[in-house]
Amino acid sequence: MKIVYISSTSFADCDFPLIRAFQQLGHDVYFFMSLAPYSKNKTIINIKKLIDKNDILPACSYEELKVYENYLDYSKFFIINQTSGKQSSLSTQRLYRKLVGAIDRINPEKIISTSLLDISTLFLVKYRKRLTFVVHDPFPHSGESTFRRSFFMRMSFLLCNSFVLFNKKQVDDFCKKYNVRREHIIINYLGTYDSMNALVDKDNKKNTPSSRSILFFGRISPYKGIEYLCEAMKKVHEVVPEATLTIAGGGRMYFDFAPYQHLDYIRLINRYIPTEELAGLLQQCDFTVCPYTDATQSGVIMTSFTMNKPVVASNVGGLGEMIEDGKTGLLIPPKDVNALADAMIKLLTDEAQLNQMSATISNTYHRGEWDWNNIAKKYLE
Repeated sequence: MKIVYISSTSFADCDFPLIRAFQQLGHDVYFFMSLAPYSKNKTIINIKKLIDKNDILPACSYEELKVYENYLDYSKFFIINQTSGKQSSLSTQRLYRKLVGAIDRINPEKIISTSLLDISTLFLVKYRKRLTFVVHDPFPHSGESTFRRSFFMRMSFLLCNSFVLFNKKQVDDFCKKYNVRREHIIINYLGTYDSMNALVDKDNKKNTPSSRSILFFGRISPYKGIEYLCEAMKKVHEVVPEATLTIAGGGRMYFDFAPYQHLDYIRLINRYIPTEELAGLLQQCDFTVCPYTDATQSGVIMTSFTMNKPVVASNVGGLGEMIEDGKTGLLIPPKDVNALADAMIKLLTDEAQLNQMSATISNTYHRGEWDWNNIAKKYLE
């Protein structure tokens, strides 16, 4: 099958292994990844300087992407190189007209897009009979809803009729809110983000059986529940005084962090974390934590599972479908400081369970139903 896959740097960590799986299954995939001034440092993409050329460029134009040239078929990997930060600018419109021309020349049987309709991508309606939207976030997170985003989401779901969602729990709400028919939706999975293994330092090993280290990573946003995590960590410190928490990610702190910034067992790295650095942080931690107040699915969980790290997470959205409670992590109620503290203490003080969880993750998520080839086959069905 000939496929055009359109996405952005925001989803590169899960796009790369999916596209690789399509290619390994023998399908002809053309991958177009948008890159703009505001998106050059996202997930596994860390571009130092944007090329000053508003054009569709081969991926090899960027030295930073060459680390993946043996991971994907590089000959069909292209960058939608957007020099303007505005979707409505004339230069951006010209750029996406070039993309239309490229798609027409390829003439794919199927188009998959993680980019919902916007001013620059309205052209996708032209291909609606061949188009499938991959919907990572069917509902805006707390504090992230805007009129513009809601408008284009509704337009996308109204004008097209093929969607991929990543959890069963929200399907009925999705159908009701956007008037989408259930038969137009498939539920698929996210596999482990094994593309980051290209950047892992294999010699960076933990020097003790348990480092008593907890990691929160990802973009800072109000729905992430970091204020509850900080309070829970104070309770953890009382029981396991050697335990440390690292909060790593860019974004504005949306609550008063001052009471915690001088605690020597809480470390804040408030900036974009390059993948190489994140891999090191993951290797050194015992487990990761996702104390979200709401969610759909989570790339953080699959990134953690890539390194066989268990996850303590709020049981919101589809997170309960990604974590098997007691086997690959622990699920807790959202906004419950005591439950969060108890879960972290449990894993910090039970190394046997921690090791068993890591082994279960390795056996469950690196093969079988969660293998990327099986995920790709489900897309194709």
